[in-house]
Amino acid sequence: SNLPVGTIGGGDGDANDGVPPKKRDELLTMMSPANAVSFVVDFASPEKGGEVKIHPSRIGDTHSFDRSLHPVPARASGQDMSLSDGESYPTPLTGGGATALRLETYNALPAADTVLANHYAADLELSFNLWMCADGIDTLGDSLARVAMDPAVLSPYERRRLPGPLAARIVGAWMSGHGDEIYSNSVLQAVADESAKRWQSVVESGMLDPNDHTMAEARILKDKAEELKKALVRIASEARGSATFPAGLDKKCRPFSWYAENVHPKLDIENNIVVDGDDRRSEMMREQTPKDDERLTPSRPLDPDRMAIVARASPVNLAYVDVSGGHVAHPHMGATDEDGNFGYVHDETALFRNPIPFEFENDNQRARVCKEGDPNWKMLTEKVFVDLTNHEAAERRAEHGLAKRKRAKIFCFAFTIEKFHDRIPAIRETWGQKCDGFMVASTKTDKKLGTVNIPHEGSEEYSNIWQKMRSIWSYIYDNYYEKYDYFHGGGDDLYLIVENLRLYAESEEIQLASNGGRYLPDGSEDSQTPLFMGRRFAEGGNREQMFISGGSGYTINKAALKTLVVHALPQCFPHLKTFSEDVMVATCLRKMDILPYDTKDEDGGERYMPFEPGHHLTYWPPKNPKDDWYSNYSVDVKWGIDHCAAKSIAFHYIKDDLMKRMHAILYHHC
Repeated sequence: SNLPVGTIGGGDGDANDGVPPKKRDELLTMMSPANAVSFVVDFASPEKGGEVKIHPSRIGDTHSFDRSLHPVPARASGQDMSLSDGESYPTPLTGGGATALRLETYNALPAADTVLANHYAADLELSFNLWMCADGIDTLGDSLARVAMDPAVLSPYERRRLPGPLAARIVGAWMSGHGDEIYSNSVLQAVADESAKRWQSVVESGMLDPNDHTMAEARILKDKAEELKKALVRIASEARGSATFPAGLDKKCRPFSWYAENVHPKLDIENNIVVDGDDRRSEMMREQTPKDDERLTPSRPLDPDRMAIVARASPVNLAYVDVSGGHVAHPHMGATDEDGNFGYVHDETALFRNPIPFEFENDNQRARVCKEGDPNWKMLTEKVFVDLTNHEAAERRAEHGLAKRKRAKIFCFAFTIEKFHDRIPAIRETWGQKCDGFMVASTKTDKKLGTVNIPHEGSEEYSNIWQKMRSIWSYIYDNYYEKYDYFHGGGDDLYLIVENLRLYAESEEIQLASNGGRYLPDGSEDSQTPLFMGRRFAEGGNREQMFISGGSGYTINKAALKTLVVHALPQCFPHLKTFSEDVMVATCLRKMDILPYDTKDEDGGERYMPFEPGHHLTYWPPKNPKDDWYSNYSVDVKWGIDHCAAKSIAFHYIKDDLMKRMHAILYHHC
């Protein structure tokens, strides 16, 4: 072949040599993610009459192995699949049916141990070659090619088992040097333990009583395992002197520890799951895994507009990066305690752990707060509600371990100045205590109120709020980033419906968007797509200059917070003095290709409101929307009672009695 690619067909598969030239070109084009590709492998089982039934693999199926080097089924993460729209995704182990790799890659592979005559052992060696000495293996999506396993070619034992001596050779070659002894010892012990169990099942009758579950039997097995491990260690050592043993890999390739951490992070060398090699157990494993793609494929895709927003942003690795610079300069100088000393870290969980009861001061206040008939009452009783039913159901599922993942942890903050500390008790008594973490960023630290003095560059004045927010977000990232999933902040006249926010953050839509927009996350992701959420405004009516209104605050996920603090703030208007912090945050994130996400509900209702509920009920735009700034800035909104989403999240301009009034109505205290 003149093609710059070689195809290795495993003895247990059919590589279909008659690939049409056009399809072969497609395969070569799709090989760009890595210099070697594996294929989606379908499983086959013999049927009566000599027929063979094909069991198609699911999208995202990959191949892996456990601590004893036995093959186990695996799944690609939703994040990995999203990066190429499911057309390719990395696999720790080649599928065995067929592997294609570039000719120059094949010629450069440093290990070719001809003693590894077992097909699975050869697959392991090839996989380690490609990952540790080249640039890895990708599985091509099933839209391009599939390979069916042929059960007539190899026996199940030969296809599934890795004999101990071959395992020892692989360990001796690939897990020596670079401090990999912890892996070699663990793997050899697991292989020995598994071999001892197999030995038990085939010993002559009477040597071990199958009904004996005493310590005597356990000791015999333990002794046998220790004996086998010693033999394996000896084989691994002696193998280094054989002619075809691949020596010096520790100087040519990456260490196995790198592979374990970056390619196969689920490899648990402490708690091995031993997988029997027979077809019956393998079929049981397949039955225990989901038979459909509900875990990865959403029930409803993102609409094109939202998908365009998500696709523009790049995934962000979620590992924390320290950019504090020793806390010696703004915006990372941190906070001061009540005595003015820097280094203070606020206990953001105090209010959540010690909630304040919601109470009326007297009957007159109850009557005033619960008065019916005005626009606020109408919007909060006829349209907006707290979804307590789904919230409480989610809480019960989490409490009893029935949830697929833990509930989203939310950090909330309000910013103010000492002059307005009289507004804080109402926040603490209503929505503040519902956040997992809560803080009031201010100009004076008061532990009883939960206020924190976070100094910033320049003077404390309205026209310098941008610098105040730069320091607040930096303080939050420096101290709370790793504890929470979402972060919401706004002014001291913000009212937040935390239950609705949490359910929205946990919704399939937001999970999908935070994972790149194509597939749902499976919980193993170490990166995330940034999300910047709130009430979108088009600055001056220009939809190319969208920002999130700071009034009701904005919600960002971990990836967006890290991008903002680590990458954007250091270089985006670092010394500018301006009041328009919401426009500035949006401008800085836009430079990072992070655009405001459309947070309307399925009926077109807005979830984040820049005014109080009654205002949105009664406001109607002028005939020419450009004649009023609000209608000019608004983006594809509805008016009247349909303006607000039923499960609204935030409102602005909520002060004093109105905050208690909203809370009493929404939570049925009236």
